[in-house]
Amino acid sequence: MRYSKVKVFVLMFTLIMGNYFWAQIGMGQWRMHVTSAQAIDVAVVENTVFTAFKNGVFVYNSETEEEELLTDINGLSDINVSTIYYDEVGEAVLVGYENGNIDKITSDNIYNIPAIKLAQIPNSKRINRFERYGDYVYVATDFCVSKLDVDKDEIKDTYYPTNGNEAILDISFSVDTIFALSPTMLKYGLLTNPALPDESQWQVDNRLPVIAENEYSEIEVFQGKQMILFKKDVYGMDSVFYLNENGLGLLTDSPFSLEINSINILNDTLFAVNMDGAIYMYDQTLSNSASYNSGNMFIWISPLRTVLNSQGVWSADKTKGLFLFTSGIGYKRYPIVGPYNNDFYSMDWQEDKLAIASGRLNGKLPSFSRNGIHLFENENWEFVNVTNVQEWENKNIWDFIDIAVNPKNTDEIAIATYSEEPLSVLTSDTVKLYTDLNSTIELTESGNGWSLVSSVLYDPDGNLWALNGYTDKPLNVKDENDQWINFDCGGSARNIYTKKMIIDFNDQLWFASESKGLFGYNYNGTLGDPSDDEYIQLSTGSNSGNLPSDNVTAIAADFDGEIWIGTDAGFAILYNASNTFGASPGEYDAQRVKVSFEGNVEYVLGSTHITDIEVDGGNRKWMATANAGILLLSPDGSEILEQFTVENSPLISNNIFDLKLDQSNGELYIITDKGLVSYRSDASYEDPTYEDFVVFPNPVRPNFSGPVTIQGIRYNSDVKITDAAGNLVYKTTSNGGTATWNCNAINGEPVVTGVYFIWTATNAGKDKKVGKVLVIK
Repeated sequence: MRYSKVKVFVLMFTLIMGNYFWAQIGMGQWRMHVTSAQAIDVAVVENTVFTAFKNGVFVYNSETEEEELLTDINGLSDINVSTIYYDEVGEAVLVGYENGNIDKITSDNIYNIPAIKLAQIPNSKRINRFERYGDYVYVATDFCVSKLDVDKDEIKDTYYPTNGNEAILDISFSVDTIFALSPTMLKYGLLTNPALPDESQWQVDNRLPVIAENEYSEIEVFQGKQMILFKKDVYGMDSVFYLNENGLGLLTDSPFSLEINSINILNDTLFAVNMDGAIYMYDQTLSNSASYNSGNMFIWISPLRTVLNSQGVWSADKTKGLFLFTSGIGYKRYPIVGPYNNDFYSMDWQEDKLAIASGRLNGKLPSFSRNGIHLFENENWEFVNVTNVQEWENKNIWDFIDIAVNPKNTDEIAIATYSEEPLSVLTSDTVKLYTDLNSTIELTESGNGWSLVSSVLYDPDGNLWALNGYTDKPLNVKDENDQWINFDCGGSARNIYTKKMIIDFNDQLWFASESKGLFGYNYNGTLGDPSDDEYIQLSTGSNSGNLPSDNVTAIAADFDGEIWIGTDAGFAILYNASNTFGASPGEYDAQRVKVSFEGNVEYVLGSTHITDIEVDGGNRKWMATANAGILLLSPDGSEILEQFTVENSPLISNNIFDLKLDQSNGELYIITDKGLVSYRSDASYEDPTYEDFVVFPNPVRPNFSGPVTIQGIRYNSDVKITDAAGNLVYKTTSNGGTATWNCNAINGEPVVTGVYFIWTATNAGKDKKVGKVLVIK
């Protein structure tokens, strides 16, 4: 169960909160980065439009032009929305989820109805459709039909038309009969039958053939006829039929020649067929009386669901979000701020730019995903894909698995893949591809014709490093003159599956492998002279590195010259890492942090599978795990300061792929298997010049409940707060370049209204006044 059984979020349909959730977040707050392209469903309540996206619901009031984005962080109880429905009788918007959860949005609250989600069954519980009939809303799920009392938030009965063996994709009603559509057949039963939960009480409707190939997907009742959407596996071969006394009639003019996404009723006299490229409108005579066509509007549309109000037809589009069609050629888009899709794999951050590689691998094998990269800067998202980069077109390029931003020029992005085009470097006006033909990157020794570049990074001088797996010389560098060099890292590093790579504060390279542990390389500041280069390998076993496992999954360098090493069986620390090069075996074993607990000595985090490690401005360590969420450790690793999981926070999954800190403001970006979220932490890099010093919020108003954030100061500064008379009110120490104040005095009592001055200690130990803040009580 999530951290709140019932989340209450005040939401008047006038949307008094406006655009608040597009802005940056405050200290200790979370935000969900909802995919902006694929809208999956839409409902309308007079002038308020509710649009379902993968991880949230966008609410737009067309009269006031105010908008709100609801997620599980600010009101909804879950993620992965599957459908949305306006129940006019119950005056509520119902939100269904992939896992069977249901939210009910009323004019003033959001209520959670988790009964189906909590059902103890092994099947999928996905909510497919809602449909009101009489006193109840009926819910079609992947294993049953449930009868929901919206007023009492209770499931009153459950029916099993297919005994849970086939999903119920849609439902419809006629007098006292309920129809349940599965992918292969249509079944019906009498609502007055008290034994209806029993599968044997359901009959197959023989007017619709039982099929073994392709599938039925939706059913609607229009003008007294049951409309059925039939979808073929082959693209562009779908049709809409209707049932009559003699069997089937054809609605769509061109049988098996359309790619139809859905069907739905717009009002008593209009029926919509939503398809790739168009919306066909049918009147009460079943004539195609109107349409909205991509060719007429000069924009490609692909509506997944449509609704109608006085302003026109609103469409949830699977590639462009929310549309309003006002005429056959007029339209307006309502974009939300968010990434294009929900595919994220690894990240890099430099100078306020977040770059995300959006491909993936299937284990160690290619997935052939052609999804590109996302860029996030100044609260704006950009998506770069194979369809909008000319140099990628008609190339065998796929699986964008790592990315790096050049710190000397953040317009330059390097992208790593496992394909025939293993490395791309993009600038604002150029794209250059590197392969085995124009660089030292080599093809894998498996002979598949591809190259694996598992990791890329820029060093402080702007040199680009590329980790080339399954080759004899995995470590490669391109200098600023576009000259390439590769390095021999020893026999154990040859022809292995490589993973992540970092560079520490002494310009030493460290890279991970799946089966050979950790490798370090010191080029001693001379890229072109290998004679003074040194390398080491750390693996399991005493005198060999003493790692918890040879499968190294995370690496990080901290401010004390330590290398933190995450594996699939816990983490270890290599102290004084610079001294390990040239040392004898056994002199550079990694150490595990031990603590006493209830009389026993244990390793911190035990054998937890670590997936990533990030070091924040206070030298604390953020640990990503495969199944335990995120943990924050003290600088020496001996203390767990915080743990965020699905159960105790807005984190959307405990399976974390990657972490990346915006070191200028402390926002921690988190890639999970279910999407991207972020959390504003209380640490950042220092600013010794105080040029970017900021205090927020300022003023502090009576309804503000969070901490005052003091950011842009020296590393681990002593911070003092005084009143106008110079009396000490509060003191603390910054985490890196950030400190916080809860507006309480040293005695724990809230301070009174007034102006308070902020002082920090310089390196010379003298107090320096850096700012002030107005507190209003």
